[in-house]
Amino acid sequence: MAGCSDMTFESGSNGVPLAEFDTSGEAPTRFTLSGPDRVILTRGDTLDIDVSGDSRAVDLLRFERDGDNLTVARAKSSGDNGTAIVRLTMPAPRNITLAGSGEIEASDLAAETELSIAGSGTIRAPRVAAQLLDVNIAGSGTLEAAGRADRLDLNIAGSGDANMSSLKVEAAEINIMGSGDARFASDGQVDANIMGSGDVTVIGRARCKVSAMGSGTVTCEAGTETRAER
Repeated sequence: MAGCSDMTFESGSNGVPLAEFDTSGEAPTRFTLSGPDRVILTRGDTLDIDVSGDSRAVDLLRFERDGDNLTVARAKSSGDNGTAIVRLTMPAPRNITLAGSGEIEASDLAAETELSIAGSGTIRAPRVAAQLLDVNIAGSGTLEAAGRADRLDLNIAGSGDANMSSLKVEAAEINIMGSGDARFASDGQVDANIMGSGDVTVIGRARCKVSAMGSGTVTCEAGTETRAER
């Protein structure tokens, strides 16, 4: 489960309001959302940011640039301040990180992309076209993805879910520690390692090699399944 342990998240405490944020220069290729807000990522060559939603939430938004990573977070506050919506135009991201209960929708991803979720938030990627899709979920977060990928590397620690019934991959390595679930499509090689009660469902004629400890299951719906020796 090395992928999950490598995740780091920035607080955005050094960020500034949008009115003070410099969007000039080379556009970022990495994005981090920390907090409860909603971000819609649209592909474009230059960086552009538009915000809307509850006025209190909008006023609390902070933006920070660190190299090629853009972070959106909130200034510290108390009480329910509603939800802000951030519409962000940037090149197809190669890394998206979500910390907290927010939502990110990415219309496009880079050819090699890492998606990381810590907390209860949701990432939606409806048009994946990747050589490598590397996914790390820690906590109760959810990934919803569709499209295709040559290779899927998925690590779940906790109760998170990867709902990817409409994502077809050529090969996959799946590691689940806890009660998380994963569902995707493949006619290729799938290596699945489960410790706990998590379940993996593979749609298609995949060749599944399974190593499991606990009550977790791997279901290769129309493929073959072999158990790894311990």
